[in-house]
Amino acid sequence: MATMISDKKKEIVTKYLADMIGLEGHIYQAVDKQVKETMDERDLNPQLMRTRDILERHTQNLRSRLEALGGKPTSPLKEAGASVLGVAAGVIDKIRSEELSKDLRDDYTALNLSAISYVMLITTSLACGDRETAELCKANLNENAQLVKDLGGLVPYTVVRDLSDLTDLDPNAVQEAKQIYVEAWQ
Repeated sequence: MATMISDKKKEIVTKYLADMIGLEGHIYQAVDKQVKETMDERDLNPQLMRTRDILERHTQNLRSRLEALGGKPTSPLKEAGASVLGVAAGVIDKIRSEELSKDLRDDYTALNLSAISYVMLITTSLACGDRETAELCKANLNENAQLVKDLGGLVPYTVVRDLSDLTDLDPNAVQEAKQIYVEAWQ
């Protein structure tokens, strides 16, 4: 049963929901580009596709919740700012080498930013009496935490893959680094 929340509290929640839609949307765009660039990478592309699809679902669900609360996704000013950030990210992407390991590192970082942003939105929603938004965000947080874990496990493979053209590398490094990563999270 939905609880009625005051207009002020609804305004606070919708503001943070709109910000979350923007954040997840930007991460989605970066991962979507990576999906297209890694179509022939059978070890990586399925995880990137899974990540992209989850982020797309998150933004759709967040947008639906925002609309249910009577909010609007973003203001034109925010869209302009987001567009500038997107262009800047694209320029940085072109300047640096095309190393997938760095893309995964950036995805990992962005998903962690998203995770702590969900914690903030969950707290805001609960404080404002909006349990429905809090539950939606809790589910998204749990999925993003799993995505972080999964992407982190791919980094050792991609680092060695990216460096393999430069020199002779220890083939055991991938498994050893993966084990160290897993142990750090236990």
